[in-house]
Amino acid sequence: MNDQCPICHHFRALREQAKRAGDYSKATDYEVLRRRHPAHTAQAPRQSGGPRA
Repeated sequence: MNDQCPICHHFRALREQAKRAGDYSKATDYEVLRRRHPAHTAQAPRQSGGPRA
């Protein structure tokens, strides 16, 4: 992933904002959008973290 990509940076910021607000569904949506960003699809690693349902 390119840390300089403004689109990825924007999605990361929105994800963190949603997490702070307690909206984990929205946070997950932003992470999916960031991972699916066309310029980064091939090399975006999965993040380990929270519990799985």
